[in-house]
Formats: sequence, structure tokens, C-alpha cells
Amino acid sequence: MSLASSLAPRPLNAETSQHGTETAFLEKSKQRTATKSGPNPGTGAKYTDPDFMQLKVYVRRKTKTAAARKWEDSGGRELSELIETLLEKYLSS
Repeated sequence: MSLASSLAPRPLNAETSQHGTETAFLEKSKQRTATKSGPNPGTGAKYTDPDFMQLKVYVRRKTKTAAARKWEDSGGRELSELIETLLEKYLSS
């Protein structure tokens, strides 16, 4: 399975909401937020949590802006949650 096909949005059906795959991302990020661990579990400060590392990547500005806007419109909080979800999905395929 190619990366492009694994990240392609799934078609909507009667069991999914208007946003389809975004709903799955949102639910996964809610679960991740609810199960925080590390030295400061209530703060959400990823920079102090040893389970997290900073990642620097280059993407086109318009791509990042559009993705961040769509993620926030679907109820997502941090773009890093979307990126982690996409990386996990890629690794599980």
C-alpha cells in the first residue's frame, strides 16, 4: 500500500459524520489527551514529557495553513496531534 493511498480520505457512509476521517483523528487525539503520562500529566506540556520529542519538517506554508485550519475546524486542538495520528496510521499499514 502506498503512502498516498493509506492517507487518502475514506468515502463517507451512513455511519460516519460529515467529516469522516477527521472524526476518527479527533477521537484518537481525545483519547491520547485523556491518558497523558509523564512528569506533568495534568499540564500537557510536551516539552517536559520524556515520551515526546520535537520534530522539525519543511512543508509548504499554504499546505500547513490549510491543514491546521481544517484540523481546528473539525475540533482538533494541536497540529502535532494530527501529525502523530498520521504517522501512527502509516506505521500500522
